[in-house]
Amino acid sequence: MAGRILRRGRLLGLAALFLVGSTVVSLGLEGGGGILLHVTQSVWVELLVYPALYVLAFLLLLLMVPHMEEFEGWSKGWVVLAMIVVPIAALVVTYQTYTGLDQRALHARGREERATVTDVYWVDGGADPPAHVAQLADPSGQLLPGTVSGDGLKAGQTVTVTVDPRGEIPVLLGTPSTGSGKFRTAGIAAGVEILFLAWAAYRGAADRLDTKTTDKPKPTQRPDDVRT
Repeated sequence: MAGRILRRGRLLGLAALFLVGSTVVSLGLEGGGGILLHVTQSVWVELLVYPALYVLAFLLLLLMVPHMEEFEGWSKGWVVLAMIVVPIAALVVTYQTYTGLDQRALHARGREERATVTDVYWVDGGADPPAHVAQLADPSGQLLPGTVSGDGLKAGQTVTVTVDPRGEIPVLLGTPSTGSGKFRTAGIAAGVEILFLAWAAYRGAADRLDTKTTDKPKPTQRPDDVRT
């Protein structure tokens, strides 16, 4: 009985250590990635950050639960689900943090202007579906940097946009919010991610304790201890 309680305590302690460490690492990288994208506003950084986070999420799960391929039954289903959900949740946290910071900045210092839609067209997204975008121009006829969603717009239409006076953040169609909705979505995605990390932490801790117990050498019996 005492041994069982001791093992359960070790299991929960190791699982808690794995969960705290994985949560700090994953959410730190995801939040940092969102901040980096907001600061740089670079397409090249986006092409680097999102794939890197996706791969790191996979590696984190593999590191926490090294023997996933040996699971069977419902545990196998949890493995497959975790390998799908955790990387996607990581990308959602990063993207929602990034766009939330953009909206907050535009809400704080953005300037509303009337703009004219000069062109509406489709952009090849490569592996992603084509994007329907619109090019805008200010009242003087100068093109505004970036594009907005072209859904529901047509050339010659006049719209209200929010422009960053510093020119750091792309133009936004309409009036920006404070970004609270984006941050709320990021928090929900982070909660889902932590749920699956908790499962991975528990299974990884149990796997390591079982392996340690199995590998522990049995005490050798001396010849004089054998009764004849």
